[in-house]
Amino acid sequence: MSGNPQLRFLLRATLLLVALLALWGVLLLDPLRAGLRAFTAVAIWLIPGDGSVAEATIEPNGDWSLRLPVPAAVARQAPVQTMFGRVSSEAAPVKVRSLKLVVEGKYPVLFTAGLPFFWALILASGWTWQRGRMLLKGSSVLLALAAASLLFYILRTAIKNLHLVASAPANFVLTCGEYFVVNVVPYLAPLLLALYLDRELRARVFTWQLEDADPTGPTRSRKKKVRQLR
Repeated sequence: MSGNPQLRFLLRATLLLVALLALWGVLLLDPLRAGLRAFTAVAIWLIPGDGSVAEATIEPNGDWSLRLPVPAAVARQAPVQTMFGRVSSEAAPVKVRSLKLVVEGKYPVLFTAGLPFFWALILASGWTWQRGRMLLKGSSVLLALAAASLLFYILRTAIKNLHLVASAPANFVLTCGEYFVVNVVPYLAPLLLALYLDRELRARVFTWQLEDADPTGPTRSRKKKVRQLR
């Protein structure tokens, strides 16, 4: 393994990932969730409707309790009226101000879980100030993705709970978006972002060996082969 830079890199990345996952889970997860909760509260308040009912709290079991304002145009739709107790079209419309949602706590955690993976990939090649800048840029992008993913998931859940009927193309886009937000982006985004930011990492992934790491390496190998033939 001492002569294989790829194996050494994988070993360093694995050890770093274990350590950074522990750091993320013990020290960083609660502040990250608090930041996402604050962002979510502001985003919910901006939804058209009665912003005074907007609320985002984290329950003791980790689930998120949300109260979203319901826009008047949405509140007037038949599925929403039926859901809130209107028995017939002749009955008086029901005044709908808000919708309460419960989001499982695993989803906000999932949306931030790519951070330690990204950090491990960047730091496995060693520390430099340039890598420090990569960490800041990449972490900012991943945090923005986490906030956007959480907001999309909340809105998608609200649409399903209100039984709003979308057109077939819109429903297809929403379903695909939910799948990617939950099953693709948290796992693929850290890798793609690390490859985009780190040229050396791209070389490690897409070539068997960094040509610039040891320029005399291939020469030594050829000399050994010549001596063996002699």
